[in-house]
Amino acid sequence: MPNVFFDFHLKNLSGSEIKILAIIIRQTYGWVLPNGKRKKRDRISYAQFETKTGLSRRVISSAIQSLIEKELIRASDYGGKVLVSADQRKGKTCIYYTPLLGASAENDKSQCILRQKDVQKSHITKLNNSKLKEQKGKNPCKKRKSDTARLAEILSIRSKFNEC
Repeated sequence: MPNVFFDFHLKNLSGSEIKILAIIIRQTYGWVLPNGKRKKRDRISYAQFETKTGLSRRVISSAIQSLIEKELIRASDYGGKVLVSADQRKGKTCIYYTPLLGASAENDKSQCILRQKDVQKSHITKLNNSKLKEQKGKNPCKKRKSDTARLAEILSIRSKFNEC
Protein backbone atom coordinates (compact mmCIF):
# COMPACT_ATOMS: atom_id res chain seq x y z
CA MET A 1 0.00 0.00 0.00
CA PRO A 2 1.39 3.41 -0.84
CA ASN A 3 1.94 5.63 2.19
CA VAL A 4 0.05 8.45 0.50
CA PHE A 5 -3.13 6.35 0.83
CA PHE A 6 -2.87 6.40 4.63
CA ASP A 7 -1.33 9.85 5.00
CA PHE A 8 -3.68 11.88 2.81
CA HIS A 9 -6.68 9.99 1.44
CA LEU A 10 -7.91 7.61 4.15
CA LYS A 11 -9.74 10.29 6.15
CA ASN A 12 -11.68 11.48 3.08
CA LEU A 13 -12.97 8.10 1.89
CA SER A 14 -16.09 6.12 2.80
CA GLY A 15 -15.90 2.45 3.76
CA SER A 16 -16.95 1.22 0.31
CA GLU A 17 -14.45 3.54 -1.40
CA ILE A 18 -11.67 2.23 0.83
CA LYS A 19 -12.58 -1.38 -0.03
CA ILE A 20 -12.68 -0.71 -3.77
CA LEU A 21 -9.43 1.26 -3.73
CA ALA A 22 -7.73 -1.44 -1.64
CA ILE A 23 -8.75 -4.12 -4.17
CA ILE A 24 -7.46 -2.03 -7.07
CA ILE A 25 -4.15 -1.38 -5.29
CA ARG A 26 -3.82 -5.08 -4.41
CA GLN A 27 -4.52 -6.17 -8.00
CA THR A 28 -1.96 -3.71 -9.41
CA TYR A 29 0.83 -2.70 -7.02
CA GLY A 30 0.45 -6.03 -5.21
CA TRP A 31 1.82 -7.98 -8.17
CA VAL A 32 5.39 -8.00 -9.40
CA LEU A 33 5.86 -8.66 -13.10
CA PRO A 34 8.68 -10.90 -14.44
CA ASN A 35 10.68 -7.74 -15.30
CA GLY A 36 10.62 -6.75 -11.60
CA LYS A 37 8.20 -3.83 -12.00
CA ARG A 38 4.72 -3.44 -10.54
CA LYS A 39 1.54 -3.69 -12.61
CA LYS A 40 0.16 -0.31 -13.69
CA ARG A 41 -3.40 -1.47 -14.38
CA ASP A 42 -5.50 -4.60 -14.12
CA ARG A 43 -8.80 -5.88 -15.46
CA ILE A 44 -11.17 -6.32 -12.54
CA SER A 45 -14.75 -7.44 -13.05
CA TYR A 46 -17.72 -6.42 -10.91
CA ALA A 47 -18.00 -10.09 -9.87
CA GLN A 48 -14.47 -9.90 -8.45
CA PHE A 49 -15.32 -6.70 -6.59
CA GLU A 50 -18.48 -8.36 -5.21
CA THR A 51 -16.61 -11.46 -4.05
CA LYS A 52 -13.67 -9.62 -2.48
CA THR A 53 -15.57 -6.75 -0.82
CA GLY A 54 -19.04 -8.13 -0.10
CA LEU A 55 -20.60 -4.99 -1.60
CA SER A 56 -23.55 -4.85 -4.00
CA ARG A 57 -23.11 -3.87 -7.66
CA ARG A 58 -24.88 -0.55 -7.10
CA VAL A 59 -22.57 0.38 -4.21
CA ILE A 60 -19.52 -0.76 -6.21
CA SER A 61 -20.56 1.39 -9.17
CA SER A 62 -21.11 4.50 -7.03
CA ALA A 63 -17.82 3.96 -5.15
CA ILE A 64 -15.91 3.60 -8.44
CA GLN A 65 -17.56 6.78 -9.77
CA SER A 66 -16.66 8.65 -6.58
CA LEU A 67 -13.02 7.46 -6.74
CA ILE A 68 -12.80 8.55 -10.39
CA GLU A 69 -14.17 11.99 -9.49
CA LYS A 70 -11.65 12.27 -6.64
CA GLU A 71 -8.96 11.34 -9.18
CA LEU A 72 -7.75 8.36 -7.13
CA ILE A 73 -8.39 5.79 -9.88
CA ARG A 74 -8.77 5.68 -13.64
CA ALA A 75 -11.06 3.30 -15.49
CA SER A 76 -10.20 2.49 -19.12
CA ASP A 77 -11.04 -0.04 -21.81
CA TYR A 78 -8.63 -2.49 -23.43
CA GLY A 79 -7.30 0.17 -25.81
CA GLY A 80 -6.65 2.66 -23.02
CA LYS A 81 -9.64 4.94 -23.66
CA VAL A 82 -10.57 6.55 -20.34
CA LEU A 83 -14.10 5.77 -19.13
CA VAL A 84 -15.10 8.69 -16.93
CA SER A 85 -18.83 8.16 -16.45
CA ALA A 86 -20.94 5.16 -15.45
CA ASP A 87 -22.67 5.32 -18.86
CA GLN A 88 -19.32 4.87 -20.63
CA ARG A 89 -18.50 1.85 -18.44
CA LYS A 90 -21.95 0.29 -18.79
CA GLY A 91 -21.93 -2.88 -20.89
CA LYS A 92 -18.13 -3.04 -21.21
CA THR A 93 -16.77 -6.54 -20.69
CA CYS A 94 -13.17 -5.54 -19.97
CA ILE A 95 -12.59 -2.55 -17.73
CA TYR A 96 -9.07 -1.86 -16.56
CA TYR A 97 -8.48 0.05 -13.33
CA THR A 98 -5.38 2.08 -12.50
CA PRO A 99 -4.67 3.59 -9.08
CA LEU A 100 -3.55 7.22 -9.33
CA LEU A 101 -1.75 7.42 -6.00
CA GLY A 102 1.69 7.97 -7.49
CA ALA A 103 4.42 5.37 -7.36
CA SER A 104 4.14 2.11 -5.46
CA ALA A 105 5.15 2.11 -1.82
CA GLU A 106 8.63 0.72 -2.42
CA ASN A 107 9.41 3.21 -5.21
CA ASP A 108 7.78 6.32 -3.74
CA LYS A 109 10.77 8.64 -3.36
CA SER A 110 8.67 11.61 -2.29
CA GLN A 111 7.91 9.77 0.95
CA CYS A 112 11.61 9.04 1.58
CA ILE A 113 13.22 12.46 1.16
CA LEU A 114 14.96 12.42 4.52
CA ARG A 115 16.84 9.25 5.28
CA GLN A 116 17.41 8.40 8.90
CA LYS A 117 21.05 8.84 9.85
CA ASP A 118 22.96 6.10 11.62
CA VAL A 119 23.03 6.55 15.36
CA GLN A 120 26.57 5.26 15.68
CA LYS A 121 29.15 4.75 12.96
CA SER A 122 30.96 1.84 14.53
CA HIS A 123 29.80 -1.40 16.04
CA ILE A 124 31.69 -0.77 19.28
CA THR A 125 29.64 0.32 22.26
CA LYS A 126 31.27 3.18 24.09
CA LEU A 127 31.20 2.90 27.87
CA ASN A 128 31.50 5.93 30.07
CA ASN A 129 33.23 5.82 33.43
CA SER A 130 30.01 5.25 35.45
CA LYS A 131 29.04 2.24 33.33
CA LEU A 132 32.47 0.73 33.86
CA LYS A 133 32.13 1.19 37.61
CA GLU A 134 28.75 -0.56 37.61
CA GLN A 135 30.14 -3.47 35.62
CA LYS A 136 33.26 -3.91 37.70
CA GLY A 137 31.74 -3.03 41.07
CA LYS A 138 31.84 0.09 43.20
CA ASN A 139 35.62 0.29 43.34
CA PRO A 140 37.24 -0.56 39.99
CA CYS A 141 40.71 -0.75 41.61
CA LYS A 142 39.66 -3.45 44.09
CA LYS A 143 40.89 -6.94 43.18
CA ARG A 144 38.50 -9.81 42.86
CA LYS A 145 38.45 -12.41 45.69
CA SER A 146 39.07 -16.05 44.98
CA ASP A 147 36.21 -18.51 45.33
CA THR A 148 37.63 -20.02 48.53
CA ALA A 149 38.06 -16.59 50.14
CA ARG A 150 34.51 -15.63 49.18
CA LEU A 151 33.15 -18.95 50.55
CA ALA A 152 34.99 -18.40 53.81
CA GLU A 153 33.48 -14.89 54.06
CA ILE A 154 29.96 -16.22 53.48
CA LEU A 155 30.41 -18.93 56.12
CA SER A 156 31.68 -16.41 58.70
CA ILE A 157 28.67 -14.12 58.03
CA ARG A 158 26.33 -17.10 58.35
CA SER A 159 27.85 -18.17 61.64
CA LYS A 160 27.38 -14.62 63.06
CA PHE A 161 23.65 -14.79 62.19
CA ASN A 162 23.32 -18.21 63.79
CA GLU A 163 24.76 -16.85 67.05
CA CYS A 164 22.05 -14.18 67.25
